[in-house]
Amino acid sequence: MKYNPYTLQDVIKASSQNKFSVISTFAGGGGSSTGYRLAGGNILCMNEFVEEAQNTYRENYPNTPILPGDIKKLSGKDFLDIAKLDVGELDILDGSPPCSAFSVAGVLSHSKDGKHSDGWGQTKNYSDGKMVENIEDLFFEFLRVADEIKPKVIIAENVAGLTVGEAKIYFNKIQNTFEDIGYDVCAKVLDSRYFGVSQTRTRVFFIGLRNDITTKAGLTFMNIANVFPEESRDIVSLEEALKDLEYDAEEVKMLTDRFSNTAYWKQTGSKMPNNPDKVLTGGDYHPKGHHFNLKRVSLKQPGPTLTAMGSQITTAGAFHWNEPRKLTIGELKRIQSLPDDFILTGKWNQKAERIGRMVPPLLLKSIADSVYEKVIKEYKNGWFYIRT
Repeated sequence: MKYNPYTLQDVIKASSQNKFSVISTFAGGGGSSTGYRLAGGNILCMNEFVEEAQNTYRENYPNTPILPGDIKKLSGKDFLDIAKLDVGELDILDGSPPCSAFSVAGVLSHSKDGKHSDGWGQTKNYSDGKMVENIEDLFFEFLRVADEIKPKVIIAENVAGLTVGEAKIYFNKIQNTFEDIGYDVCAKVLDSRYFGVSQTRTRVFFIGLRNDITTKAGLTFMNIANVFPEESRDIVSLEEALKDLEYDAEEVKMLTDRFSNTAYWKQTGSKMPNNPDKVLTGGDYHPKGHHFNLKRVSLKQPGPTLTAMGSQITTAGAFHWNEPRKLTIGELKRIQSLPDDFILTGKWNQKAERIGRMVPPLLLKSIADSVYEKVIKEYKNGWFYIRT
């Protein structure tokens, strides 16, 4: 599948269509917001806790009002006042509450026996010194705000680990809370590589329709899943995604000098073949099976999942297909389907962390396109696309 690099100007042009309104919470550096804009959405305001993420967002979208701070201290009215909307008028409320307590990496970093619950109630650290406790409660704070705003549609993203093992307790509680506040909800695990993104990245997405919207659409719990976009098995290889990418020689040298001196490279990476046909896992090459989070990428396949920690210079995570270095910011942006001229602020590690925490814009665009065509557009026209 062909990958078409794009720019912020392309995003601004698409967003000028003003097809639907969005408020974005836990917006990070603007990955999901970029996706909504590509689908023709108008971001009325955003909320983000981490200051450096706010800086990144502001550099790329300076005209979007930012509501800073902890969502626990904010009300739906705070958002509506900035957006200049009344209760029930917003089209989409978006949110990606921090999720590491439910991820595989989060479990392994806090647990000795692989239990999700060992990571619950822990303090989450960010590269710029920000900390937040009890991140597993933030999804319910998001839904509290949703109840106060009453958008037509709620779209939320989290790690796929939320749907398995002990974490299913929270998964079920989240679905029940959607219903308690008056929304019919469907959750589905999506893989970015089936939506034009050169990255294998599975995440669970929740789409909640306000009860009156569901009724007017003639939907039931049997067919509400049809609101999700269709997958394409025509994937984008890393070679295609990185084609014609320009490189900064100084950045490449810095990454090579630092990574080639780590235990990850000396003990494991140096033993992994160059230019592999598939993504290689470090645990298969370390004498004791360690470094399983170390991934040598393959040009013939989509990239592995980008994470906040795995993108750092001297940690495990994705590294180059035939060089002893981690991936450049430009490579990371292409793998995450960001605009080529998207601006990342802060130090190198902060830039990589921002990218690793983002929702891939092209995946979010697919979801937003589908929700608009099948629900919002038809609601505004007075009839609905989905009938059975």
